[in-house]
Amino acid sequence: MAPTPSGALHLGNALAFGAAWLSARAAGGRLLLRMEDLDRGRSRPDVEREQRADLRWLGLDWDAETPRQSGRRYTLDGIDAYRCDCPRAARREGPCACREASRVAGAWRLRTPRREVSWIDRARGVVRAVPTEDPVLVRADGEPGYPLAVVIDDARDGVTEVVRGADLVDATASQVILHGMLGLSVPTYLHVPLVLGPDGRKLGKSHGSTGIAALRHAGWRPEDVWATLLPQLGIDGAVRLDEAVAGFDATGIPPGPVRVDADGRVTG
Repeated sequence: MAPTPSGALHLGNALAFGAAWLSARAAGGRLLLRMEDLDRGRSRPDVEREQRADLRWLGLDWDAETPRQSGRRYTLDGIDAYRCDCPRAARREGPCACREASRVAGAWRLRTPRREVSWIDRARGVVRAVPTEDPVLVRADGEPGYPLAVVIDDARDGVTEVVRGADLVDATASQVILHGMLGLSVPTYLHVPLVLGPDGRKLGKSHGSTGIAALRHAGWRPEDVWATLLPQLGIDGAVRLDEAVAGFDATGIPPGPVRVDADGRVTG
């Protein structure tokens, strides 16, 4: 469970965290909590306290807590990377030539080979893709980027299965490449359905009424949350996490996405 302490947890977070909890408990594994607080400007201690309270209210516990990302060191040793100071529009439109040039400024990006890679997704089977993006590994301000940190930290922390939202499926190909460059074993992945708000966009801060704290204040109980979310993980007839462990089967998770209304109810 890897919350970023910058905003309230919402139903989409709960779905992913619930899947991670169920997968670990069903397999007799260990569930880790890692605070991904690399964005120091947005990370807030009060938000972290609220997130932990929300996780516990939902019945989500963990077996160990890893070191915080903000206290860890990351290097580009062994990684084929290049510097790029082009704006996003230039990269999108194709005029960026930084992959073939020597720059002395800008962010460090992974020089991702345009070849097919594959990995195992427990809900989707064998997934094959050709990476099309060069993710930022170190930002222009010198701070490590998410793609570098999660790959290195998953190896450091002994993570064998990564559970996260389907919006990150496309990022997996370049992360598999990065594992190979660093000589690291590629974990198994499990991407769960994306939860969308009534406007059709991924849940976020703008959908405040779907926040876990907001739902709790509106009178929801933990079992109300799980009665809403567990069917989205292919589990029917359970309203508590402990009831759902025996019936958890990642291959039965529907592809989604899931849409909720302003009151947090699934509409499609």
